[in-house]
Formats: sequence, C-alpha cells, structure tokens
Amino acid sequence: MKLGIDVGGTNTDAVVITNDGKLLSWSKHLTTKDIITGIKLAAYEALKEANIPPEKIDGVFLGTTHVLNALYYPNNLAKTALIRMTKIPSLIEPAIQWPSNLKKYIGKVYDFKSLCDYKGNKDDSLNPNSGQINKLLSDIEKYSMESICIVGAYSPLYETEEREIRKIIKEHYSEIPVTMSHEIGSTGFIERENAALLNAILSKVIRQAMTDLSKIFKNLSLNCPYWLTQNDGSLMEIHEASEYPILTIGSGVSNSIRGASILSGLKSCIVVDAGGSTIDIGKIINGQPEVSVGSSSIFDIQVNVRVPQIHSLPYGGGSLITVENELAEIKETIANDIEQQGMAWGGHTWTLTDSFLKLFPDSFQDETLQLKGLDLLSKEDCRKVIQMVTKDIKESISRLQPSVEDLPVILVGGGSPLLANRLIGRYKKVLHPAGYHICNAVGACFAPLSAEIDKVFWLNGITKQEVIDRAKEQLFQQLLQKGAKKESIELVSLEEFPFDYLEGEVLRVRLKALGELA
Repeated sequence: MKLGIDVGGTNTDAVVITNDGKLLSWSKHLTTKDIITGIKLAAYEALKEANIPPEKIDGVFLGTTHVLNALYYPNNLAKTALIRMTKIPSLIEPAIQWPSNLKKYIGKVYDFKSLCDYKGNKDDSLNPNSGQINKLLSDIEKYSMESICIVGAYSPLYETEEREIRKIIKEHYSEIPVTMSHEIGSTGFIERENAALLNAILSKVIRQAMTDLSKIFKNLSLNCPYWLTQNDGSLMEIHEASEYPILTIGSGVSNSIRGASILSGLKSCIVVDAGGSTIDIGKIINGQPEVSVGSSSIFDIQVNVRVPQIHSLPYGGGSLITVENELAEIKETIANDIEQQGMAWGGHTWTLTDSFLKLFPDSFQDETLQLKGLDLLSKEDCRKVIQMVTKDIKESISRLQPSVEDLPVILVGGGSPLLANRLIGRYKKVLHPAGYHICNAVGACFAPLSAEIDKVFWLNGITKQEVIDRAKEQLFQQLLQKGAKKESIELVSLEEFPFDYLEGEVLRVRLKALGELA
C-alpha cells in the first residue's frame, strides 16, 4: 500500500492507496507554518481512517512546496560562497537580477583560474589556485559559510575541475554542502550559475526538512522507503532531494497534473488546479506532465532547470477583492485563514470565493458556510470579478492548447467546484472528476522513477550512436539500482544539440528514462 502526501500553500493532503490503485482513505489539514506539523496530522488521520497497521505501507510519496516557500518567504537559507572558474575573472556581478532578500545569502565570491580550454584540454604544469583555495578554506570557518557553489565556465564540457575543488573542500569540511554547476544545469553560464546558486542556498532548508520528515515517519512507525516528487513529476530518493533541492520546486503542480490524469482516465489533457493561493494551468501529454525546454525562470531569475510548463495566476480562492472606480482588483491571499475571515463563513473580508458564492451559492458545499454574510456584496461587482478570473483562465488554456486538436480540460483543486460549469468555450470537454480535492496526493502515489542525462560529449573516435547507446545503458542501470521493474523501463525522451561553432565533433545529448517502482 502507498501513502501519498502533498503539501500545498493552503492545505496538506494525505491518501492511502492500494497497490492496484484503490483509494482507502484521505485526510486534509490546513498547511501549518512549519509544514512538518501539517504533514504529521494529515498522515496520521489518513492511516487511522484506513484502519491498517503502519507496516502495511510499502512506501511514502511526498510532494511539497517547502523549498518554494523558503524562497517566497526567505527563511533558514544557507549563507553561500561562490567559486567561479574562468580563464579570466568575469566582470559580470553574480545574481545581478535577483531580489535583494535572496541575493543577501550570497557571501564571498572567489575567482579561480580555469586550467582547461573549451576543448577540455588541461594544463597541469601549474596550480595558480592554491592560494585561493587556502583562503577559501580559512574563510569557511571565519565567515561561517554554510554552503559552497562551484561554477566552471567549461564544466558542461569538462567537469573534472569542479570535482577536484569539491574534493579538496570535503577533505577539510566533510559536512558542508557543495553544489557543482555541471550537475544542475548544462550550457549557458549565467543560467547555470543562477540555478546552482539557488540550489546551494536551499541546501540548509532541505536538509532540515529531510531530518524532520525522518523523525515524523519514525514516530508514525513508518519504516518503509520514502520519496519526494520532483519538477517533472517523477520520484527522487531522499539523498537526491538533499543534494538537489531546486529539482523539487515544481513538484506540487506536477503532482496535480498527474493526479488529474489518473482521476479522469485521460492521458492527454489541460489541467486547471484551483487552489487557495494560486490557480495553476498545465498540460499532460501521453501520461507525462509537460516541462519547459531550455531556459526557464524562478522568481524572474533565469535558470536552465526543467520545470513544469504552466501558467500560474497569482490568485486563488483565498485572495482578497476590492472594486475601485468600477474596476475589480485581486490582492494578497488569506488562504489559510479564509474560514475565519471570509464573508461566506461569517467574517468581514471579501475573497474570491465569496464572489462566486454570491452568484452561485450551491457551487460549494461546506456545513460551516454562513451565506447571509454575503448580503453586503453587490452582485454586479461579484460578476466583474468572476468575468475577470474566467477570462484569465481561458487565455491561459488557449496558450497551452495545441493548434490541431483541442484537449479536454480537467478541473481539480479545492476551489474547482467554483469553476465547474463556468468555463464555457470552445473546449472539447470540461471534466470535474471525483477526488478533485485530493488529486495532488493521488498524483504523488503514481509518480514513476526517473533518470536523466544532459551532458556534452567529445566524439573523439566514437560514433554518435555509440555515445547515445552508452548514455541509455547508464540510465537503465540507474533505474534498476533505484528499484524500477526491468520490464517497465523505457526511454521517453532523446534530444541532440550539435555545437557547430566548436572545433571537432561535439554533441550535447539529453536523455530521460522512466520506470515503475517494483
């Protein structure tokens, strides 16, 4: 049996599902500020309702916004030293477009001289970095550095330099997290540096979260393996999450998209996930969430990490509403406190949910509703709000729809009943499946194992096909080691990027394989 958990901005959901896909129980709790307490309560109640002993659970599958929230509201981030390895010192300031509340976590910057050229040739006759290395080692303790980020200009072609520096640091400070840029991103120096730096400053918060999770599951007598879902909707082991927290940033949306596919029985569809804080619109094709290709952004920071291809509207059911000069405005959210402050629950705060319930009082079922409080709202003002929201959603759907054939639209998330029967348009079909309110946790339970290679190769005497075959075999072996069923492993993506501007035969290949957990 599986225990699936998803931590959203408003609610933390937990489900218990049998290995053949039958839902035994579910639980929903408001997400707590420390996140961990909400996980514990939701998991405990789901297990209690299923009435099964903890030893019957074969695995725990968790999707969490913990890392994303740590960037939204910077807390417990690691003070990070940046090592740049270039032929000549770069004149570009690191993190130049970062928000100040994140940039402050980047401490000292060290310019190391790269000894290799773009062909991967290395000059081992001298070591000009010995003084810089000694200074770095001294500064780690002197300035209480908590994480190290190493970015080599040519590391996608030649990763050895980054590994050598990491080895030296670990010999002196074995516990300090060290991020190497070639493991996070590929080509594109600025994007790769941004991604590696974000990963490094998140190392502290993810390690603490993994420690807390281990304690929770131990207290619940869950002695089975557990995994986190990552940006592309597949599973990663706990040690992987600890090393690469940036890969978990988009896990919540990916779980939602996969869960919608499972609940609706559709392999290809558009998914609208209406939550308390945001409304996210994404797409799943042939059973896999669509992810961005090339450069993407996190808080307007350009990175080359693959994240879900979504359109996220910056408001949800708990967002505050005002109307000024006959124009409706949607402001910050009170999602976690909507049942205390929302007008439909007897409070005095006008929310997006109140606007829908004013015009469609039967669209949302909750025994604690006190709809009398909505008498103070104008139907015309509420209609303006609804028109604006549905217009934004339709425009987002249109941007994701393929040109040849319109995909069905699946509505999920706690706020989805408000939208049901209101997305009237040219769509082939609009579905609102049973289990819509727990689809994220369901999606986590069905996430596959994955392995991916994104690397630049010098062909040097071997053919392109030999490079691809070796990379493919490497992926398959990784999945077997992770516990995938051999017969379920398949290569789902293969992309080639030739480098026409470099001398010699150079090829970047990106391969991805998936496999079902045994």
